[in-house]
Parts: sequence; structure tokens; C-alpha cells
Amino acid sequence: MKKIILFIFVLLGLNHLTLNAAEGSVVCIHGFIRSYRCMIPMGNMLDNEGFEVYLWDYQSRKNTIQGHAENLVKLLNTIAQQKPGQPIHFVTHSLGGIIIKTALNHPNCPEEARVGKAVLLAPPSQGSAVARSISHITPIRWFFGKKAGHQLLTYTSDDMENLGYFPEDMDVMVISGIKGNYLLFRTPNDGKVFLHETRLSTPHTHLILNVSHSWIMTSRESMDLTRKFLLH
Repeated sequence: MKKIILFIFVLLGLNHLTLNAAEGSVVCIHGFIRSYRCMIPMGNMLDNEGFEVYLWDYQSRKNTIQGHAENLVKLLNTIAQQKPGQPIHFVTHSLGGIIIKTALNHPNCPEEARVGKAVLLAPPSQGSAVARSISHITPIRWFFGKKAGHQLLTYTSDDMENLGYFPEDMDVMVISGIKGNYLLFRTPNDGKVFLHETRLSTPHTHLILNVSHSWIMTSRESMDLTRKFLLH
């Protein structure tokens, strides 16, 4: 097994898994109040398949969704300059899927990112009714903060749509979990997002697994489906 070297790029908030790759790059984006570490198993798997993997790290409470997207576009342009014409793919968890959608609609987003593939794990594409139901609780509001967290607590489907759309010709796969809380909610859910809230209004492949929101990114099934989708 080849050695994986981890570099930390402080200015870009980037963790880079190096390898000998020719199939393009994959940017992995974690969710709210998580770090790049939760995407390491996914990154290792993609690294072994020959992709150049970037584990993008960002402080989710410190900026708005739009602010995070703008910072991500800087990274995407750096990758595009280093590998012009090569597609940039994405694997995201939860909030990460909203950030990449917003970044793809940024005027400075490189074309290499628009022609790649995207795998979205448990994205709150239409907001989260679960989050909105607890948004009035003071400790919850404090924990989520006033920026991206506040948006997650309050954004409706229309608000999420206003952030932009995935390109119609982009290959996108959504993987949703249904191992959730059925004592409080009868609607299929992963514990944090209802199943129907993960769907996009643009063309995409939608798959469902019996996994929870918090651990869908480390599920063997999720990783295997992601690998097959990006390779084929």
C-alpha cells in the first residue's frame, strides 16, 4: 500500500492527499461543526483509486454559506490552474453539498469544476424542518451561531434554491440515509434531514441507504457507491 502524505495548507484551509493521478481531482467537503478528519476514510479510498484528493477544511460557524463558497472558489481556481482542462469532482457531506452548489454559481468558478461529477451525502437541499423546529431554543441558536449555522436553522426550500443550482448537464448523485428518529418524526429521515429534503430540483441520481446523517460519510456502502459513480 502506497504511503499517503498529508499536507496542511493553512491559507486555503486545505488538506491534500498526494498521489500519482491522471483521472482528475476530487474535493471532499465536510459538514457543519465537523472537520476534514471525518472525510479521511473517503479520501483514502479515492486516493487508492488514483484520484488526486483534496480534503477541504473550513470553520463552519465562522462564515455564511456564501462566504464559504467564495473561499472554496479560490481553491478550485488553484486546482484548475495547476491542472487546466482536468475535471474537478466533489464528494460532500450535509452543509458541504450546499456550499459546493453555491460555489458552482459563483462568477469566478472555473469551468473545470462545472464539468466534474458530484456526490452529495445527506444534503439539506431543501433546508431542514428538524432544524427549523428547534431554531427557537436559545442554546441551539448559540451553538449554531449567526452565520452558516443560522442559515441552516432558518432556511426554507426557497432560500436554498436562491443559492443557485447544479448545472443541468452535471452528473450528480445524492445518497440519503433513513436511519433516523422515528419516535419524533414519522416522515423518513436520517435523524437531521427528512428524506424528501435531500432531493434536488435539477437532474440527479438518488439512492437511499439505511444509515444515519452523522455517519453516512464513513459508511462502506456510501464509499463503494461513490467510488463506482466517480469512476464510471
